[in-house]
Amino acid sequence: MKKNFYHTFFLIATLITTGLFHSCANRNERLVVLYDKEFEYVKALAKKEGKHFGIILSRPDCPPCQHYIKHLGELYKDLASKVIFNIVDVSLPEHQWYRHWLATGASPTTCIFSPNGELKAVVAGITKNAIECIKSSIAGNTGCSRYFYRNHFRTSSDVIEVLNTLLNCKLDLDKGKDISDAINVALARSQHPYTVYLKSLSEVIKGQQAEAAYWANEFLQMVNSSSYLSRVYSNVNAKMRTIINPNHRPGEDEGILSVVEKIALGDRRFRQSDPFSLTLTNTGSSELVVHDIQSGCTCVRLASERTLTLQPQESQKVDFIFTGDIRGDVFREITFFSNGANPMQRVRLTATVK
Repeated sequence: MKKNFYHTFFLIATLITTGLFHSCANRNERLVVLYDKEFEYVKALAKKEGKHFGIILSRPDCPPCQHYIKHLGELYKDLASKVIFNIVDVSLPEHQWYRHWLATGASPTTCIFSPNGELKAVVAGITKNAIECIKSSIAGNTGCSRYFYRNHFRTSSDVIEVLNTLLNCKLDLDKGKDISDAINVALARSQHPYTVYLKSLSEVIKGQQAEAAYWANEFLQMVNSSSYLSRVYSNVNAKMRTIINPNHRPGEDEGILSVVEKIALGDRRFRQSDPFSLTLTNTGSSELVVHDIQSGCTCVRLASERTLTLQPQESQKVDFIFTGDIRGDVFREITFFSNGANPMQRVRLTATVK
């Protein structure tokens, strides 16, 4: 009897101690955060450890991104045993495909995947509701009641389903696999520039130059009709033009927007409105259409038409009004979107408001 009592007591004590050990271990487990790792590497690691994984699209010049990254450990400490994060700098050439895939320029954007690599949620921003959506997806719930991601493409199917299809097409194409059937299904379900882009590349691999050129031209028409998409896909336009014409050289049979890279307004008075202008020149050999002009703040107001057409070698002035609404050094950007060889041109504006 006494022996059984001690045996039972020892067993209970062992179970309690073991439970406490595991509880402490779980509380002390640190969140795994990787930087600029390839997608397949993170996917394999997450599958091995049975964890979800998150890909965070970030940029060095994005203050909200840096704030978010700094507080990752604190935000997701209770989910450290369930998720791995990989922070990718989308300004690097090897990571720009994420923006093309999502058709977004928003940063930070968090993509949550299951341990098997299936996309579960895409969340833009770091609001309280956005963070709760991310946590819910990591915890394995079916998803958020609303998406915090605006897709800039039309689709007749579920957005996440389309993105999963395109992701698999991209990964298979990287491995040299034939994606004809899958990409044709995606084309039937959505009008997504990345679908058209991958279709063109797949035709190149199959040696179907005429088909590849057709889809490359479709891609250029699609993205150059939108200032937002022009910005997202600005770095692949030249590649598509080369598919259309293998002997293509920048500026050949197309317009080229030329404008100064920087304008210094010098000292300006607080809340005083001052006009200034920029001269745009088409140095290419074809007509150039500027279809949007955007300023980076309320302190710079466009005082001319937002769209204009320039014939080869023609120049036009575009007028703006600067109003210093904060004191100190001001750094802003004015962005021009066109159908030219360089579809997105930025002008950096500086001023000192006193």
